[in-house]
Amino acid sequence: MITFKPITIEDKAEIESFTLPYAPANCDLAFANMFCWQFQFKTAWSVVDGFLVIRFHIGGKEYLKVYKTSFSSSYSSFNYFSTAYSTVRSIVSNCIDGLVEPDIYGVYVPSIAESWETNEDQTVWTFKIREGVNWVDHEGKDTGLAVTAEDFVDGIRYIGDPQNDAYSLRVVRNLIEGLYDYYWNLDDIDDPEVQTDLVRDEVIASFDKTVGVKALDEYTVQYTLTSSAPYFLSLIESSMLLLPVEYDYAMEMGDDFAVDNEHMLYCGAYYISHFERDKAITLTKNPLYWDLEHITVDTVEYQMVPEGTTSLEMFKRGEVDDTSVEAEEYLSMAGTEWEDKLIPSERSLSTNYLWLDFQGENPEFNTFIQNENFRKALQYSLNREAIATLRDPVNPARILRNTINAEDAIFDGNGVDYTDYEPLKAIKETNYSNPELARQYMEAAVAELCEADGTIKGIEACMVDYLPVGTFEVDGKLPVTVIYVGTDDESEIIMAQLMKAMVEEAIGTDLINFEIAAFSGWTYGTVADPLNYDIYFDSLSTGYADPSGLLTRMTTDGAENVGCYEVPEYDALIEKALNAATFEERLQYFAEAEAYLCNGAYVIPFISSLRGYYMTNSMPFTSPLTLYGNSKYKGTLVMEEPLTYDEYKTLEAAYDIARTEALKEN
Repeated sequence: MITFKPITIEDKAEIESFTLPYAPANCDLAFANMFCWQFQFKTAWSVVDGFLVIRFHIGGKEYLKVYKTSFSSSYSSFNYFSTAYSTVRSIVSNCIDGLVEPDIYGVYVPSIAESWETNEDQTVWTFKIREGVNWVDHEGKDTGLAVTAEDFVDGIRYIGDPQNDAYSLRVVRNLIEGLYDYYWNLDDIDDPEVQTDLVRDEVIASFDKTVGVKALDEYTVQYTLTSSAPYFLSLIESSMLLLPVEYDYAMEMGDDFAVDNEHMLYCGAYYISHFERDKAITLTKNPLYWDLEHITVDTVEYQMVPEGTTSLEMFKRGEVDDTSVEAEEYLSMAGTEWEDKLIPSERSLSTNYLWLDFQGENPEFNTFIQNENFRKALQYSLNREAIATLRDPVNPARILRNTINAEDAIFDGNGVDYTDYEPLKAIKETNYSNPELARQYMEAAVAELCEADGTIKGIEACMVDYLPVGTFEVDGKLPVTVIYVGTDDESEIIMAQLMKAMVEEAIGTDLINFEIAAFSGWTYGTVADPLNYDIYFDSLSTGYADPSGLLTRMTTDGAENVGCYEVPEYDALIEKALNAATFEERLQYFAEAEAYLCNGAYVIPFISSLRGYYMTNSMPFTSPLTLYGNSKYKGTLVMEEPLTYDEYKTLEAAYDIARTEALKEN
């Protein structure tokens, strides 16, 4: 009789002495997987006559083959190069495979690319495309068109043409060698107000010679980058602009490319088999998929949330398998059968922050905002936990965030979290809710900027023109009038009112007047870009595994410096980061730069964008951990009933241990 024993961390070395030399890369034999899932499969092991013997129990558990979900936003196209709609991006991520994909721990594994390599400074990345992958149509039928290296080259060719209106092109355009000039040369040609001797057909013909993406052979694609990019794999995950396209097909379709399911091709786990605009979408398992054995759900059914209802109501009726739960909904479920099914949302890479206008029309605010003491007065006046309670009334502390980039998103080669680099770590751990200190900072600012009678030096009474938001009267005297501009969304108005109460209570209404302007039809172009505000609330998201995604956009000339501050010290640190010799040195300079911006309160991050709780019928930790991209259904196990929170915590504890091990190994 064989004596089996449970798997412990101490068994790792011995088990891997058998599994690691095993030629087939079977993820089921990964130690992290066996350790993590032993609670589910009662996995045990033994060594018999020099062989590793593994025992596991399936248990006869049946999982559903259909996953039901919802969407709420209308959309015009499935064109994955030009869409900004989250629903479309989620659908396409399951229908078009990229070069790599994350596993359940967030470790990058082969997808369309079966292998890859990079040079020493990580400026050249070469991917070997797996053979035998074909494009299929909206009926899952083989088109006979192979997915090749040229399809990835053509993806860049497509987005490089301004006429194709690629969405969020900046990062990719600036990173791939030659793409920036190629794009803007075409843009100049297309702009009737620009004088140029360039000829469009000649620029188009120059692509293969001037842009840093090449098909070295039928199944090898190579990217040459403008700078070192150790984060390139995460960018492949996050950016749909690096997906392949069957170029001849797309050109033949023209403006009709991907307008619906019948005018696009598929190379992912699913194809769009049914489409009713703004009503229902069905994804069906691709019968020719290269990794068919790991597709656990045959069909994904999307349905539009009807007007006047919510996804929570649909979940309770069994119409969908997942739902988010907002704060108000959470409180209403106390004492009901659903209370123990509520699971805290795991993470958000998006940060909510306050933008401050350094060049606005309000002379009172414009005078004070140049003063660091005033900015810190605002920074320390917010009770961040109270604000967080609006989203999580049970555990608001978990969504506090003092940094611009999210924690648990960027790691160095030793597995150290970027936000744990000093001096950024000190920022992360600071308690900025301090009304007494806020008042002290404000009094210091007043002493520097005001006459003894409360007149603000150099300021006269005037009308502030922030149209179309509104006009506002200021008298050039204390209290300083601060105009907060936000949307007329009810939840944002409540947040603004809470912040007003906090600021005025901490600093004192004798020194500050916090005025709220809720603007209906708020758009970036009517509020942020023309600087029609003093303070406004927004969010930024860590888009890939490098701080540059946000921080380079926040320099003096950066696209996200909508407050128009000038901080040469910050700019210099960013330049040092971009020219650093190693990734660790790069992160250190970025950490110093981010800390400088936060310490000086040029922007004020305060909470993550995490939205409360959720309920689900899917087994957690079975799908790929898509930190930067869109969620995938590959590997998802769908249950008939939702998990309880206690069951989730058991899963989470095992998963966290397994993920830590997996990250160490990679």
